[in-house]
Amino acid sequence: MATILPFKGLRYNPEKIKDVSKVITPPYDIISEEERDGYYQLHPNNIIRLILGKDLPGDDQSNNKYTRSAEFFDTWRKEEILIHESEPAIYVYAQEFTLSGKKYVRRGFISLVKLEDFQTGQIYPHEHTLAKPKEDRMNLMKACNANFSQIFTFFEDEDSKISNLLHKVSEEATGTGLKPDVDFTDTAGVKNSLWAINDSNIIEEISSQMKNRALFIADGHHRYETALFYRDLIRDNEGTSKSNGNIPSDYVMMMCVSMEDPGLQILPTHRLAKNIKDFNPEKIKESLSEIFEISDMGNDCSTEILMQKLGEDAHKHKLAMYVGGSDKKFYILTLRDERLLDQILTGEYSEWRSIDTGILHGVIFDRVLGIQAKNISKSESVKYIQGVEDSVTSVNEGEYQIAFFLNPTKIGQIRDIATKRHKMPPKATYFYPKLMTGMVVRHIC
Repeated sequence: MATILPFKGLRYNPEKIKDVSKVITPPYDIISEEERDGYYQLHPNNIIRLILGKDLPGDDQSNNKYTRSAEFFDTWRKEEILIHESEPAIYVYAQEFTLSGKKYVRRGFISLVKLEDFQTGQIYPHEHTLAKPKEDRMNLMKACNANFSQIFTFFEDEDSKISNLLHKVSEEATGTGLKPDVDFTDTAGVKNSLWAINDSNIIEEISSQMKNRALFIADGHHRYETALFYRDLIRDNEGTSKSNGNIPSDYVMMMCVSMEDPGLQILPTHRLAKNIKDFNPEKIKESLSEIFEISDMGNDCSTEILMQKLGEDAHKHKLAMYVGGSDKKFYILTLRDERLLDQILTGEYSEWRSIDTGILHGVIFDRVLGIQAKNISKSESVKYIQGVEDSVTSVNEGEYQIAFFLNPTKIGQIRDIATKRHKMPPKATYFYPKLMTGMVVRHIC
């Protein structure tokens, strides 16, 4: 059951920040070191200084990138670079973008959502998390006492009541909407717009409609788990009963998007593999042929044709493969019969039979290539990559031995696996576009 609250967000002061596009960034976890340096140079008040500080020589426990983030955050509020909303609000956030020549708008709302434990609540993850990123986000949270970026979730909205309401209050073209409070186009060409909604009737309607809906985490698993740890830390420090559940740290800033929103787009993340012992393309194909029908696409097949063929009859569980060495050919792998997986994907991996990434990790990587599925998130033998051409180049140059290409995971597959409290393989989803960080910030107070 989702408990939704408005809040007095912190936003960049338009009187002091004339071009908001210079201070807002993508999520911290997709920013490279080179990109981070670029954002540092772009503007002295860029949000990068809060979310992804630099390690400096001489750093210690009392002076480090986290304490510097806290100092920047404190100074920017004092100097009114960041200013609080005058009234509690829910924020409608829309992103307009083009994908494969088609225009989309993804629209959702940002609010506070009450934290729920994964084992018992109705907020569902679909990914395993790693200790190091959670430690990093926890250090930042403890230093700044803030949510700098929103966790991205989706929910079922079959009757489109919430989608229609969000559209009504934010679509200027209808004549009933409001001009956005934040409006800019980012470097990826995505138009980002934010409306601060403080109308109590609209807030109550959204809150009421969301009461009985489950939420599924799209992006932000590490930040959500960090928020749970932080909640428990504050409760312990304050001696607050776990049954109380109404202190500020019991809530986290979240973006909620309808599953039925046509702008909720998922892109595939492809895989490269190396360090395969006794690498032999013929033996690999022989092993694969026991489970897959293998179509030889030749070595002169264009990647465009390859991905087009891959997308045909995608429900049959199809993958594409490019093999290096002397082979240098493209192949389409089509699962012969899902029942062949019954003896391979069992126990915690049983749900993987329904998704292509699960079949790739649990069958091909684990059984054929010798890359253990249970340790794959820590493996240096696998690289996750968006670009098809880049993948082929990496194989041709000998950096990797083999590439696998996937169709995108479907939103319903994520919901179904998450509802059963199972986890998907790493990088099974890539929601596009990413939510921008710095549109609105929440100080936990």
